[in-house]
Amino acid sequence: MINHREAGLLSLYDKSRWILILTDLNYKQMKKILFSLAIGTAIAFSACEKEVDPASDYSSPDFSVTVESIVTTDASVEDVVEAMDSEVDLFTGSADAISDVFAQVSDDGLKSSNIGHKARYKNGVCPEVTFATTEGGFPKTIKLNYGEETVLVNGRVLSGVITIEISAPFNTVGATHSVTFIGFGVDSVSISGTKVRTLVNNTDGRKVNIVRDLVLTLPDGTIINNAAEITRNWTEGISTPYIYSDNVFEITGFSSFTDSEGNVYSKSIIEKLVKKGDCRFIVSGLVELSYNTKMFASIDYGDGSCNNLATMTTSKGRKEFIIGKRLRNRVLNR
Repeated sequence: MINHREAGLLSLYDKSRWILILTDLNYKQMKKILFSLAIGTAIAFSACEKEVDPASDYSSPDFSVTVESIVTTDASVEDVVEAMDSEVDLFTGSADAISDVFAQVSDDGLKSSNIGHKARYKNGVCPEVTFATTEGGFPKTIKLNYGEETVLVNGRVLSGVITIEISAPFNTVGATHSVTFIGFGVDSVSISGTKVRTLVNNTDGRKVNIVRDLVLTLPDGTIINNAAEITRNWTEGISTPYIYSDNVFEITGFSSFTDSEGNVYSKSIIEKLVKKGDCRFIVSGLVELSYNTKMFASIDYGDGSCNNLATMTTSKGRKEFIIGKRLRNRVLNR
């Protein structure tokens, strides 16, 4: 089979042959023609072999704010939602944790301190925990009250209330945790809404399917509606529920977002997100952001190192940014 380079040379040979037959040019003129043809062929090969700029795969959607603003906001939202999920996991992610909550509540239903989880909270000050149960045992309801401020050892500030209704015993596949957020906040982001966690596998880690419908309000007043369906797998540290530093979670799935400025986009997790208990941030994974099914950005969370950095790729190229540093820059000529 003749490859492209051989075909190009044959074409060059044929052109030269016909030029010799049909013209009465002298040798020097013929050398100039052959040289020009050779240069043109080389340029053509070079163009074919040139690597395509990855940024050319990304579209430029018609948003009211810059793509960089959408990306940095999305990473911030993912960051606070992950912190929220971690709290629910702590109190419902193991039989020991659930038993501890129920066993240590005083007669009036008020649990003044959660002994098992003290190491997670600054100065050992935990959320106030109450619970209620029905005749027969289930459903059970856990209420976590973080008050105006409960500080984690990593510096995060939680506030407000989380209620968790547990439908069945811990290891029951298909059991659900219905979670409601009331005046809840992570740092300066307010979160309201619900999510339902369903146990789908309890043999290789602890895998739950999560369907969530949340409303997040950012400090600048921007409101973001987030609907999602994700799978969250607790792969390491589940046997030591009170040692949060050895926890590892893997997250896959997709979500959609609509903000108060009319910007709409969706997100797919292409390479699983990994969250470790001893790091405040997601340490690895890749997500793609799309508008009308066209990808406009991706976020690479890194190689597993614990830091607050991620890399975005857009139609303008690649750029490193700080997770939690949100931009909301308007498109002036929209």
